[in-house]
Amino acid sequence: MQFTKRLATHPARLNFPLPIHATVAWQPIGSAERNQGSLWRTSVALPALPESHIVVPSFACLEDDYQYQWVLSNTVAPDSMEHTSTLAAITASNSAVHPIFKQADDIGGSLSAKIDCWHTQSDLPTVMAYLTLWLPHSLKPPEQDLMVISLRPIEQAISVLPNTTESTRLAMPCPISQMQAEPSIAKRICSPTATAMAVAGEQALKHWPTAVKVCLDPHTKAYGKWPLAIYWASQNRRLGSVEALANWPTALTVLKAGSPIVCSIRFDKDALPGAPLQRTDGHLVVLYGVEFEGESGFALVMDPAAESHAEVARRYPLEAFSQAWLGLRGGAYLFSPTQARTARVGEES
Repeated sequence: MQFTKRLATHPARLNFPLPIHATVAWQPIGSAERNQGSLWRTSVALPALPESHIVVPSFACLEDDYQYQWVLSNTVAPDSMEHTSTLAAITASNSAVHPIFKQADDIGGSLSAKIDCWHTQSDLPTVMAYLTLWLPHSLKPPEQDLMVISLRPIEQAISVLPNTTESTRLAMPCPISQMQAEPSIAKRICSPTATAMAVAGEQALKHWPTAVKVCLDPHTKAYGKWPLAIYWASQNRRLGSVEALANWPTALTVLKAGSPIVCSIRFDKDALPGAPLQRTDGHLVVLYGVEFEGESGFALVMDPAAESHAEVARRYPLEAFSQAWLGLRGGAYLFSPTQARTARVGEES
């Protein structure tokens, strides 16, 4: 099955390319541990979750230095901590984690917690998703936020591709090769590199080092944690979400709204012709268009794994790219198309 729910405190204030389905019902919670800021919680009821599905939670707001944590609970026994699965809290880099947030844990069996999502191991008839938010500089809920829960099969066949009438092409993003970074990290930073290309416009190279720094996960020491890329973008005034996309119509809607998509891809050896990587278990690239030569379709992609900035722009056969992306998890970073400046609030660009 496929399911996505997007919520925002003030939906009308957002310039997001996909529909917002409801408002966020933030409830204040006690914050005796701190004498400033505020704590909030909200929840979303999920449909029955079939086995072999991926559940991707996402949150972003335009507050400075916010922190948050997602928890899934099997509400058959809502008072039992044995029936909750907790992802690690998302925080600003080098900030102390608020004591309300728990250590990441897993219920095992029916639900498997990954670094930035969950996989279902068996059917789950009743599930609630809970989000706790810490705002260190505000006593009220966020004015601009975006909360998303999406789910789909972990693997699926891709039978419907864009046709020749659906060609679309955005301006080519500023190319950045991750391989031009320090050798010790160059092969590990596709996520912040792709995100900088997708959201920072002509200033992408300037903001790339900061994106890399913010995307370093203190828990795993990896740079590819999906929500950290969304967090960095939000601190640069670009609201976004991580979503598990299942089809091309949703992707084309985002592209036609004027926003590139950061795509999480996986493919076996030589399964993506023209790629700088022979194979990968997880890699992030930027999709900025779809075009055709006769009946042959191509995905227009900025691939940060290229050896040089000049080689980043690629054209991948549409069927092979679709299988590498939408066939396996369909992870995507989606952003508001608003071309806001990339300096943080109060800073000069």
